[in-house]
Amino acid sequence: MSPDAPGTETPTTFSAVPLPGLVQKDSVPFPLYLCTADNTWVLYHGAKAPLDEGHLGRLQAEGTINLFIRDQDRPQYFQRVEGSLDAILLDRAMPLERRADVLHGVALRVADELLKAVPDRATVQRATRVMMATSGLLLRETQGFTALRRLLSGSQGLAAHSLTVSFLSMGLARILLSADAGTLLQAGLAGLLHDIGKVGHEELDHDPEHTTRGAVYLKGLGLPAAVVEAARSHHERHDGSGFPCGLRGDAIPELARLVGVVDTFDKVYTTQRPKVGVFDALRILAQAYRGCFDDRTAKGLVALFR
Repeated sequence: MSPDAPGTETPTTFSAVPLPGLVQKDSVPFPLYLCTADNTWVLYHGAKAPLDEGHLGRLQAEGTINLFIRDQDRPQYFQRVEGSLDAILLDRAMPLERRADVLHGVALRVADELLKAVPDRATVQRATRVMMATSGLLLRETQGFTALRRLLSGSQGLAAHSLTVSFLSMGLARILLSADAGTLLQAGLAGLLHDIGKVGHEELDHDPEHTTRGAVYLKGLGLPAAVVEAARSHHERHDGSGFPCGLRGDAIPELARLVGVVDTFDKVYTTQRPKVGVFDALRILAQAYRGCFDDRTAKGLVALFR
């Protein structure tokens, strides 16, 4: 039976997690479970009890490829496995959807910490490692982007919005730009950091200066020029109606164009009331922002959701 306490009104729910990353120098701080039948979990390993590779080796020898954690323990789990993300994503014994779920959970946690305050180099390096892992997944797995896209929903809050823009920018870069690891990494970082200039200024409803402020932050942290310019220019528009410089057409840096259309799409998709589906959001974007984005970029965005 499910290990709910007597009288618990909300039943305990569980998530499957891969075996890689669980064994580390310190004990696992949360319990691990086996699923023995439909909706039946039994305790396999208690919280803070010793866990070594021998335990997992025995499970693997028996054909077990995952354990289960309570959903309430997911934040601790994502913290634990951040450093093992590459090994988890390379574990093809685990279904792609579950690996994508781990990647999304780790990435959202890092994005949240990254955007709590003006970031330092160490936090940006953590974000870079997550984006590198993401780019590897997208290049190895033909359905990798689709698996990640299914985890995205309306982006409430700066961290969730920035992560959505990051993943969609990587998908769009894979279609429109050179599909190599370096290009996807820059697209991911550009999307994740495009609104960094808003950090510390969240009380401002209208803040056009966030673009130049963000570019200054990122340049000071030594980010690539394309990532810096994406922060500065993601509100520039093809018809010259954008800011901060009123750039037109090809004068807008290529990566900034990608981040700009994805950023606008996510805001349209998130803010419509009543809530609309993806293709209704794309239709609204095409009508409300006619002429703001070049045809190639706009068509690439639609192709992401086919």
